[in-house]
Amino acid sequence: MTRAARAARDRLSDRVAIGMLVEAFPPAAVDAAIDAAGVREQRSRSLPARTMVYFTLALWLFGGAGYDAVLARLTAGLRWAGVPLGKRAAPSTGSITKARKRLGPEVMRGLFHGRADADRADEERSGRAAGQRWRGLRVRSLSDGAVAVADTPANLAAFGGAAVGLAVLASPGGVLVDVGVGPGAADPPGLDPATLVLTDRVEHGLWRAAADAGAHLLGAAPPGAPLPRLRPLPDGSHLSRLVPEDDPIGSSLPVRVLDGPEGALVTTLLEPERAPAAELADLQRGRWRFESLFDTLEAGPVVLRSQDPDGVAQELWAMFCVYQAVRPWRGGAATLAEVAQQLRPTARGGDAVGTF
Repeated sequence: MTRAARAARDRLSDRVAIGMLVEAFPPAAVDAAIDAAGVREQRSRSLPARTMVYFTLALWLFGGAGYDAVLARLTAGLRWAGVPLGKRAAPSTGSITKARKRLGPEVMRGLFHGRADADRADEERSGRAAGQRWRGLRVRSLSDGAVAVADTPANLAAFGGAAVGLAVLASPGGVLVDVGVGPGAADPPGLDPATLVLTDRVEHGLWRAAADAGAHLLGAAPPGAPLPRLRPLPDGSHLSRLVPEDDPIGSSLPVRVLDGPEGALVTTLLEPERAPAAELADLQRGRWRFESLFDTLEAGPVVLRSQDPDGVAQELWAMFCVYQAVRPWRGGAATLAEVAQQLRPTARGGDAVGTF
């Protein structure tokens, strides 16, 4: 491939990536999130809030690039996607940093939840939600992870270390349903009755909270877990109890343990007839995992850029937004040019992003 052809391909790839963001988060949705968070600028700025929303999202598309390079790619991509831009100045890195601070984290949080709600509604309308159910229960995966942050005093104090914990609830198809960020992220987000939660954690606090919310759970038992064999069942599984360290009698939780070649599974579904062991094993093997976030974003281990907790939260909610935007396009058979043709509109009717 010639240098010119390679450059043209790279430019198209950048523009398609921005097109995915605009498709998932059109200017009207961005404006609504800005107004809901109360961060609309009160005077004309070279970096208005709407521009900074797209810029913060684009940071996850061009992770190795500096602010100036990200802004240049964003500008080219928005123009390609048919989003008009005003006269462009050349803001400094310091100006961009200040504009990110003015934006804050709540806009990104609102964008994520709006997109998650829309994706779930789309699943229901299209009939894909049928694949998210098993024996009358809605299936969800609850997966934990952590992202490294800059080890500034503010971040260390807020997060208790140089990493921020995350808990993500997702559908089997990988649509994010709810997210917990930072201290308290281990608490189960968005759990409700008639749900079966596949998890990578078997611990009393999480399971008791989920059971109290009416959700059922299934998870892999850690080696050496204290799960006493109380009563054998006809399918070879046995009843047990999940006990807390401080109160082993009063608040223990009845569970069923299934031994298998890949290790023991634990579930709150106690009746073999209602929940056959082989089906539970298949569900657990196919659950969505936290690592899928970075696989979809094609990002390796990262350290967030932000020096303060609000900036960290803004980056993380932007990461979840970009995952939701990119996920439908990953793994398809369409070529780059075909995806570009689908994404590029003939016109966007004056949806001005603002003036750089």
